[in-house]
Amino acid sequence: MTDEPENKQELQEQAKQAVERFVWRFGEPHLLLAYHAALPLVLTPELVNYLRNQFLRGEQVPWVAEVDLLLSDLCSQVGYELYAMDTHVRAYLLAGMREKYPKNMQQVAQVLISYVSYLSRLNPGRRQQELEAQRWAAMVYLGEEECKKAANEIIQKFLETRSGLNNQVVDNSGVKAELARLVRLTDELSPQLAQETDLLNYAKLVQQSLRNPQLVSAEVLSSAEQILAQTIKPPNIPQIIGFPEIKILEFEFEFATITIEGEDDTTIKLQPFDFEVAQIEINQTPKQSINPLIALDEVVFNQTGNHLDEIQRRILEGTLENLTYKDIASLNNDNEGTLKWTASKLWNVLTEVIGEKVTKTNFKNVINQWVARSQIIINTHSGQAQQFIEDLGNGIKLEMVAIPGGTFIMGSPENEDKSSSRERPQHEVTIKPFAMGKYPITQAQWQVVAQLPQVNQELKLDPSRFKGANRPVERVSWHNAVEFCARLSNYTQRPYRLPSEAEWEYACRGGTKTPFHFGETITTDLANYNGNYTYGNGVQGIYREETTEVGYFKVANEFGLYDMHGNVREWCQDGWHDNYKNAPIDGTAWSSQSSDRRMLRGGSWFNDPVLCRSGYRHYNSAGFDNDNVGFRVVCGAAWTL
Repeated sequence: MTDEPENKQELQEQAKQAVERFVWRFGEPHLLLAYHAALPLVLTPELVNYLRNQFLRGEQVPWVAEVDLLLSDLCSQVGYELYAMDTHVRAYLLAGMREKYPKNMQQVAQVLISYVSYLSRLNPGRRQQELEAQRWAAMVYLGEEECKKAANEIIQKFLETRSGLNNQVVDNSGVKAELARLVRLTDELSPQLAQETDLLNYAKLVQQSLRNPQLVSAEVLSSAEQILAQTIKPPNIPQIIGFPEIKILEFEFEFATITIEGEDDTTIKLQPFDFEVAQIEINQTPKQSINPLIALDEVVFNQTGNHLDEIQRRILEGTLENLTYKDIASLNNDNEGTLKWTASKLWNVLTEVIGEKVTKTNFKNVINQWVARSQIIINTHSGQAQQFIEDLGNGIKLEMVAIPGGTFIMGSPENEDKSSSRERPQHEVTIKPFAMGKYPITQAQWQVVAQLPQVNQELKLDPSRFKGANRPVERVSWHNAVEFCARLSNYTQRPYRLPSEAEWEYACRGGTKTPFHFGETITTDLANYNGNYTYGNGVQGIYREETTEVGYFKVANEFGLYDMHGNVREWCQDGWHDNYKNAPIDGTAWSSQSSDRRMLRGGSWFNDPVLCRSGYRHYNSAGFDNDNVGFRVVCGAAWTL
């Protein structure tokens, strides 16, 4: 888009020569890796390693090819742990990929779609634009429909960004930088977007207006934008014979409000908030194909910028073979004192990199568990929900998330691993809208409310075993939790209570039907439970043996709720029933002849993952308290848009 024909031909020739020099220096196997690494717009060491293992395992491409490629003239570093190929080098390699590995092209694109969100874990603060670009780069190779979808998303982003120009609350320089980014992306993807002439022409106009605003009038840009806007309008939906007419509903609203049941004049304005949602995917690369020292070297390089040196490698290899420092030193004529000093520094580096204490004694066990955990891929995406914030005084806030009403299937299917008859029969339940605590009640929140006037019984000011203002309160009984809700209701003049069991499960699932809202398994990278045990295809993790601060893992479910699996078990209103026969279907609490047994849901730091499932049911005496039992509150409210 930016090159004159003669200049473009010259750049293409330079790209060809650069690739030929790369092959002359490293050999044909390295070229195979370069072909497969050309599709992503941004490369990381992990992504290149994944592509090599996924597609080139039988092609005799050495692991060192990954490093050689990223540090070669074909790539340049564009950020911490981020590399990009020159545009024309990338185009040349993609042409070769299409010619020699046409079937792999779509497969690489599909792998990139599922893998790319993993990159957000390396630098969450500035990943959104990079992930967006990566996703578009993959979509344009996944067929006409996905290519069109990518084009429409780029158009939408262009129009949204352009609307921010000359807005007094928006920094024009930031808007122009974003427009320039979109122009570059469109240019990069232009061969695949060749059919999207309106988009390509518009990108040229934007580029010209950024370089010299006098060259492109506002009327010309506005006319082009109107044409683009027409291309992304929703299509006409055909009427399907035998089914009711499908309608597209359009509505406008200024803000969302909550109306409290029984309070005719109490309206709460909701505020939007953003969050990250995590979903677990199992890496299909066999564990035996992963060399732990190579994988460790890559992670050390990613986080420190330095590869393991030869002495460090010898220390690790010897440790895996159960050799002493003296044995390792004698094998390589190293000075034992120097080797021990190097090792002490190395264990500190690995502790920082892995996030777990590493010593010579535990290295073998730690590295094996670390490799096992690498089989778990965590994909994240952004979410948004509505909340209101209750001011409890003394600077303490209570965040309440608006949970939309809906119908769901409560309970676990018979084919769910390690489920029980307690969780059946599955049944359809309709839930009214309500508000629920974003987190379990914290010790800071407890202490403020515990000092409010008594309603029915006294409350201990500081009952918890694991101290911390932002840790969940624990060692509270069901009676304690009910008293807390009563005091909170009096203070706020709003009806707070414990959730019904149906409300809790509906809120936990967040629209999912899997054992966990993360998916088919769980990991201690996302929740606090006894990591010595596994569920499904999960792997062993960390057993922290204590609570963590609420929101510690920084991921929520689709409703925007945190810590629904693990940390502390949570009290519900309901009495205990052995199964769901004759259970309510309207989401209300289920009374019991045995009022002393009350429901607990969610599992805790102490429990294995089976007990942390969305559908798992447990109970205890209403007077029982323990260091793994807490609660969260709901507000009996109906919210509307």
